[in-house]
Amino acid sequence: MAKKESKFLRQQKLAVGGLAVVVLAIVAYLSWLTASDANLDEIVEGEHYQLIENPRRIRGDKIEVMEFFSYACVHCYNFDPLIKDWAAERDDITLVQTPAIANEYWRLLGRHYYALQAMGAPEENHMRAFRAIHEARQAFNGPEKMIQFAESSGLDRESYEKAFNSTEVSNALNRADQMARRLRVAAVPTIIVQGKYLVRTTSTVGTRRMLQVIDYLVAKEKAEAG
Repeated sequence: MAKKESKFLRQQKLAVGGLAVVVLAIVAYLSWLTASDANLDEIVEGEHYQLIENPRRIRGDKIEVMEFFSYACVHCYNFDPLIKDWAAERDDITLVQTPAIANEYWRLLGRHYYALQAMGAPEENHMRAFRAIHEARQAFNGPEKMIQFAESSGLDRESYEKAFNSTEVSNALNRADQMARRLRVAAVPTIIVQGKYLVRTTSTVGTRRMLQVIDYLVAKEKAEAG
């Protein structure tokens, strides 16, 4: 009887020991998850955003969030609804979209953007240009193609062509190009927060992560402003 009890006790100890190992494994796993989440939430200068050497001075009560983009960029196409939805829920920021001018094709697309702005064209025309390039695979190999596209989108041809070729739009393009050079914008989409911080997509920062970084920088700027 004593031998049977001893065997039973040994089995119980093994079971308890096995349970303890499982519990420790679970605790270790949960600790790892917690640490991973903390690392994901941690935003680090030099990894998630860069300080701008020659910052812009921003006037006004709201924080400026400037996005450099191009209609030719598929990542900008995917990011556009995300940044627009994010901005729509914030009353403490001003979202400014600025076309990047990397080459003559991007300059043409940027001219289209500023022509739409000059006309006060509806927001749907902005997304229509994105969809034409990335969904319909439409090529705009010159001003006339761009004007025809605007006309097919329901815009008055004469009004659009006048805005497209205006000095106002040409000056806006030149300012955008100068701004990108000053801020050292080398890729799109790139976000500039309050003229001080640069955020762009990298291997560790996707478009959704960019919004978290922007939130962090907006909060940081507001805290520093008192």
